[in-house]
Amino acid sequence: MKILKRFVPIVALMVLAFYGYRYYPLLPQPILNAVIFLPVLLAVLVVVLSFRFGRSQVFFYTLLVVMTNVVLGMEWADSRLAYALLSAVVPILLVLLSLFPDRGVLTLRAWPSHLALLLATGFVAVAVQLQLSWLLQLLYTNWLPAQYFDWSRQPQSVIYVSVSAVIAMLVVTSARPTSQTSAGLGVLIMLITQLYFGGTDQSLHVFSSVALLMCLYAVLQESWRMAYLDELTELAGRRALRDRLHKIGGKYTISMLDIDHFKKFNDRFGHDTGDAVLRMIAGQLNKVTGGGAAFRYGGEEFTIVFNGKKTADVIPHLNALLEKIASTPFVINRANRRNSDNTIRKIAKDNLDTKQTVQVTISAGVADSQHSAVSGWEILKISDKALYRAKRKGRNCVSE
Repeated sequence: MKILKRFVPIVALMVLAFYGYRYYPLLPQPILNAVIFLPVLLAVLVVVLSFRFGRSQVFFYTLLVVMTNVVLGMEWADSRLAYALLSAVVPILLVLLSLFPDRGVLTLRAWPSHLALLLATGFVAVAVQLQLSWLLQLLYTNWLPAQYFDWSRQPQSVIYVSVSAVIAMLVVTSARPTSQTSAGLGVLIMLITQLYFGGTDQSLHVFSSVALLMCLYAVLQESWRMAYLDELTELAGRRALRDRLHKIGGKYTISMLDIDHFKKFNDRFGHDTGDAVLRMIAGQLNKVTGGGAAFRYGGEEFTIVFNGKKTADVIPHLNALLEKIASTPFVINRANRRNSDNTIRKIAKDNLDTKQTVQVTISAGVADSQHSAVSGWEILKISDKALYRAKRKGRNCVSE
């Protein structure tokens, strides 16, 4: 489901691209004159934002779109070998760039992406200049009967490469479902389509503009994620909670939750294990029933907001959540466990089980908008006081 959500904006932009390509000739002349500058403006905007937020993948996608547009606009691309080679190299290069992690744009750690672009550009330029006959034969060999491919101007080898690149990007996107890899898949399809239709103004302006819009969406989505999502737990963070409480109104309930004895747990087992506990708890909070939205408030504290519900409505859902967490054993690797002297305990290797399970519990306080408070933050403070009452009652319980 998470992957599908990332594909929705990309698919919508693809539909827009084909719709725009079809009706491009029907646009009024003033709009056609303005559309010429759209790819340039989008490219500059995306480059600036990708520099600002360190999104190297988006930067290189944009650079690839710009380079493809520039080459298609040159007479050099009219060569049979040049066009086929460009159509084959661009999809391969985009997949390769997608495999490299974000390492900045102008940093030493980004050298694989720069090197890939440099080598690909140099190879194409040299191959076209020398008019390598073996490469031309390889690209234009009919591996299957030609009548099956009479729908395309591209040679069979280029079609195979394009299809393989799309499949590879689907695998990459499934393995790393981020807005950047989703945009990379969309950009790949736009570039393949652009190269299929050729270097006409209609193709260059429409498909390149939509590809750059995908890049813009990716960098904006990543910047939003950095600002509003907690990196460790992938829950919405405190800033997102603040925005939610500023807008909330009517009937609602807020619950503050805290992991019991978390400091002692951290001291005993180490911060890496503590982080694993936070992620486990966050995963359970994200599945809370009753329509609750979970946030990481800070440290080991979490918040759940139930819109349109009173305290009595949400207590059964909170009790079910606490019971689920308490009944889920958390496995600890004793090799990473710390003793009281804060040193790593040595584990014998002779048939000794290096794993143990512990019980993790949480306490919850709850308050709803029926109180006399006038804002969501005041309701949150009331639920926080209720949380401390739950701690005093013995923990692993819900208190109003």
